[in-house]
Amino acid sequence: MTIDSEASESRKRSLLIPSGDIRDIVELGTQLQREASGYNIHNVFDDGGYKELLLLKLFGLHKLGRTGDDAADDDGNQYEIKTVARVSSSGKRKTSLSVTTEHTLTIENLRRYRSVRLWIVAVFNQSHPEAIYEITPQALERYFSDWEQKLIRQAENRVDGGAPSHLNNPKIPLNFIRQNGVRVWPEGELPMPDYVKQGLFETEDLP
Repeated sequence: MTIDSEASESRKRSLLIPSGDIRDIVELGTQLQREASGYNIHNVFDDGGYKELLLLKLFGLHKLGRTGDDAADDDGNQYEIKTVARVSSSGKRKTSLSVTTEHTLTIENLRRYRSVRLWIVAVFNQSHPEAIYEITPQALERYFSDWEQKLIRQAENRVDGGAPSHLNNPKIPLNFIRQNGVRVWPEGELPMPDYVKQGLFETEDLP
């Protein structure tokens, strides 16, 4: 699929429309990363707070509790947010990326993954959102089903008193997200206010 056709497809199918003014956050984030880079801290945003804040404001979402789904919109729809770092903690640019899930993924996690409206997956090059995708739980079902079967087999083989069934952080290749999700940013032909474009482009102003 060409970039033009991908953008056209995004315009028809995308549910997320960026509308939040993130310029103030970006300015602060860029200053913080510049300072951190001087101390060889190449991902000052590793804990994800800045990245999550930017996405919440960009799409008009609200943060939920520490457990359960990540965010909700004003209509009560819930979302899973995943961020992927392009630059490693040692300052190396990664060429192969994947979406991490949970350190101890359980059947309950899968129930939650399946029940959200969308997954939002954002690739960050330090403080700059290099690409943002949305993908439905239905598109991810091949992974959910595979993990579920592994958990069921694990539970069947568990010795009484053993640890609860869980998988250690199974991953989804970013290429699968690209091929089966919808790219929201770079925006292509998606309608987007000028101030949103400006804020997103300003995130490229990195040291």
